[in-house]
Order: sequence, then structure tokens, then C-alpha cells
Amino acid sequence: MITVASAAFFQGILGASSMALGALLAMVWKPGRQVSAAIMAFGSGTLIAALAFEIASKVYQKSNFWVLMAGFLVGGLLFTNLSRYIDEKGGFLRKPAASRRYVVEHYQTRPLSLMECLDSSEVLQTLPEAEKSQLAQLLTPHYAKPGDCLCQEGDPGDYFYFIAVGIADVYKGQTWISRLGAGEIFGEMSLLTNEPRSATVIAATPMELYRLDPQNFSQVLTQSPHLALAISRTLARRLRRTEEVKHEQKPESLIEQVPLWEPLGLSNHWQQENSTLEKLTQHSAPMAILVGTLLDNIPEAMVIGMNANLHSFGSAFLFAVFISNFPEALSSAFGMKQAGISSHRILYLWLGVVFSSGLIAIAGHWLQGSLSDTTVSLTEAVAGGGMLAMLASTMMPEAYELGGSSVSYATIIGFLMGFWISTGGLG
Repeated sequence: MITVASAAFFQGILGASSMALGALLAMVWKPGRQVSAAIMAFGSGTLIAALAFEIASKVYQKSNFWVLMAGFLVGGLLFTNLSRYIDEKGGFLRKPAASRRYVVEHYQTRPLSLMECLDSSEVLQTLPEAEKSQLAQLLTPHYAKPGDCLCQEGDPGDYFYFIAVGIADVYKGQTWISRLGAGEIFGEMSLLTNEPRSATVIAATPMELYRLDPQNFSQVLTQSPHLALAISRTLARRLRRTEEVKHEQKPESLIEQVPLWEPLGLSNHWQQENSTLEKLTQHSAPMAILVGTLLDNIPEAMVIGMNANLHSFGSAFLFAVFISNFPEALSSAFGMKQAGISSHRILYLWLGVVFSSGLIAIAGHWLQGSLSDTTVSLTEAVAGGGMLAMLASTMMPEAYELGGSSVSYATIIGFLMGFWISTGGLG
């Protein structure tokens, strides 16, 4: 005979089983960005609906708004701080979003100043400090999105550009010529010769640039012989490079050309240290990854256990958990594989999480029968706050980063599906 405790165990495993499926699929398939974004956004939408109608609404009805508010705030605070602590202990590789957050906090603790950018530039680092300081005072910031045209072939020269962050492609007519990265300069030739632009430059990634208008460019060039020499060397290298790449093809994709962290402004660090990802992997710890993954899954498994019964296998919350766990495990397992973690270790990790989720669901069922109604409501609210913090800090930002504004539709559809199930649409 199946007991409610057994049902809680199997429902906990069922909700987490999509993690194992996602990890297994990641071993043989690399999902496209749009596919990953759509699934992640759909899962986010269903989970938001489940949080609203399966947790928040029920907690409010059984207790009051203050219990709901206190629980959600405590849950969000606990999740955020425990997640940060686990990242510090080596668990950051469990999710791409956690990995990016770890890198941002440890490799770019503060934005690089303009002087630091100039110091890291191969072209401008040889300038004396006085000349660099003078140049920095005259440069003005400029930001570009992928696809923005920075210089158009045939147009009059208007600015001299220095790239602080990002990558741009250079075209002659319809022919791709080269790619410019952080620390490089362009636009100087037309200002020197007073002739139209000789090439078109288009931003390939989000970019942060600094530029000089013609008047200030002439002033700096007159007062800085070292800058004039640096520009001359740059022009010579560029001419030689143009001859070398006449028969080369433009890279088909920026995936292998641009690091994952480029939109975050970390390109300088990656160019200076090509083994950063390997070093991050060395700092990671399988046990911390396991604990971190469990942390992400504990709140939902607890709620499943607290609401388990012999007839709840079609609940909206269980459905939402199953859907949301799949893309999370898919992207996480693929990221771990890229970082060098073996396929067997990845699969064992996720299978361990699935089994542990069943045990956590049993614990949730036991708490539901042992605690007062108010305490149970508060516990559910804490779990809901933790899940909402997880959505806000990982799934939704990652979905938007992968798919852009199009994820709005998948999120709406997921929410409507979760609402439909919550209101008995499948009943």
C-alpha cells in the first residue's frame, strides 16, 4: 500500500527527475541559445504562477499577509547569502549565472579606470604618464550595441577611437578585413589625411569606447611625439595585416572568438589570462557544487513534501518544478562539461540531487504533520521566497541573456499554463 510519505518521496523525485534528463541530454547535445532561452523562460513563467497560486495564495488564506511577507523576505535573504557562501567555497560552477557572478566579483571587483585601460593597451601603454594623463582628459566615453556602425566607409573622419571593452569587425566594401579588440585604436587615418573613411567598422559585441574629435586629436598629436610614433606603428601593422588577411574569411560566429564574459566587460582579463576558466575549475569543489545544487532544489522539494497526497501528481507546482529544473540542469551540465568535469561525475551529481530531493520531500511531509499550521505556512513562505530569489538571480536573467526580449512570450505562455493547471484546467 502506498503511504503519503511514499507519495512525497516519489513526487520529490519526479519533480527533480528532469534534472537528470537535462544533464543526460547535455552530454550529447548542445542546445541553441533560443531553445535554451525559451525553455528557461517557459519554466520561469510556470514557476511564478505556481508560487503565486500554490504557495502565496494558500499561505495568505491559512495565515495572513504578515506571515507571507516575513517568510518570503527571510527565504530570499537566506537563499541569496547561502548561495554566495557556497560560491565562495567552490560551488559556483553549478550554474552559468553563478559562474559569471563569481567571475565578476573576483576578476572585476571594480570598473577599470580610463588610465588603467590605457596602461593595458599595447598601442598606448608606452606613452609617458604625462602624455597619457593629457590624453585621458580629452577622451570622451561612447557606448555601442552589437550591429552599431562606428565608422562608415566613404564618410568624413569625425573621431579617433580607443576600445576599452568589446570587439568590432572591419569591412572594406562587403569584404571582412579584420577584428579589433580591447586596447586597440581606429579612425586615426582619415583624421591624419583629411580623406574619407577607408573602411567600415561595426560593433560585434557591446562596446565601451573613448573618442577624440579632430581638434583635440590634432592638439594631442602635436604635443605627444610618443603618440605619433605609436599611431605610425599601428598603421604599419594594420597595412601588413591587411595584406595577410586578403584571403581569410570572417569567422562564422563569435562564440569561439568572444569569451562568454565579453558582454560583462571582462575581455581584458581574459586576454591577459587565457587559463582563467581552467583556474576557476581548479577552485571549484564537487561537494560544494552538490550542496549548492541541493540549495537551489531544497525549497521546492520541501513544498512538494508539505503538500503531498495520493492524488497530487498533476498539481501545478509539481509540473512547474519539473519544467523549470530541466533547462537549469541542461545549461549547468553543459557548462560543467566545458569546464572539464567528467560526464560520469556530472551524471552522478545530478542523480544524487534527484534522490536527495525525494528525501527532502519526505522531510517536508514530516514537518507538515509535526508543526502548527502557522509554522507550516511560514516554512512554505520561506521556501517560496527562496525560489523567487533563485528565479530573479539566475533563471530569468540567463533566459533574457540567451534569448533577448523574445523570452517575454515564452514566460507569458508558461505563466498562463501554470495558472490554467492551478485553477483546475487539467482537473
